[in-house]
Amino acid sequence: MKIKKQLQLLLKNKIDNSLLNKIPSGYSRIGDIAIFHQIERDLYNYRKLIGDAIIDLDPQINVVIEQVGTRTSFRIPKIKHLAGEERYTTIHNEYRTSFEIDVSKITFSPGNKGERNHLINLVDNNEVICDMFACIGNLSLPIVVNNPSVQVYGIEWNEVAFSLLEKNIRLNKIEDRYFPIYGDNREKTPSNIASRILMGYFEIDEKHFNCALKAIKTKGWIHYHSTTTRDNLNEPEEFIYQLVEDTNYNLVIKEIRKIKKISPRLYHLCTDIYVEK
Repeated sequence: MKIKKQLQLLLKNKIDNSLLNKIPSGYSRIGDIAIFHQIERDLYNYRKLIGDAIIDLDPQINVVIEQVGTRTSFRIPKIKHLAGEERYTTIHNEYRTSFEIDVSKITFSPGNKGERNHLINLVDNNEVICDMFACIGNLSLPIVVNNPSVQVYGIEWNEVAFSLLEKNIRLNKIEDRYFPIYGDNREKTPSNIASRILMGYFEIDEKHFNCALKAIKTKGWIHYHSTTTRDNLNEPEEFIYQLVEDTNYNLVIKEIRKIKKISPRLYHLCTDIYVEK
């Protein structure tokens, strides 16, 4: 039975019948924390009831929060505690990888789980990877955990995220193969070192992209993440080919993949670009 139906049955005599259909149809789970995204205003006075019901229904959940948005370029979540223990830190396990996360300070998307698995299976042995927007290791940590021959240079300039990245490297016992770099990737990205570049951030500009090109050793891949409307799914091509005019590198777009739907009209995409110097 779907979670919305379960909640409706459990709350039938506690919430006005006219509001039952407005109950959210699902939530994100990070570790033992359930996250609702912008519950409808009509349910404002019933949010704790909904949170308590989730804890009753899901034995894996001990905390329920609502995320009402994000702020600043670091995408710090704006959250409200609804039910359960009053804490925001948890350990999230995925693909043999443990992430320590503070959901009040860091945005972590369970919807990118498929992309994490895709990268685990895509990367070859002995690759050197540069994760230019490492955050807490969202995309790159599982690669290193699941392939003992891979090395990663992870760059992050959010102090909180970088601290958690260092903790997660130790937590997963990969200090000898994951090298964290604190600072602005436009200044800190190493040159001529990598076979694969991860660019898991939506506001990438020409300076970021040129740093990614310089990081490629002789040939390799850039995975460029972006958002676009469903009417303009070729938008990444326009950005990439505009850059090609100003570079001596050979760039070929191999695939533009849909990662997830962010809203009814907005998609998260990843463009896979093959580069030769």
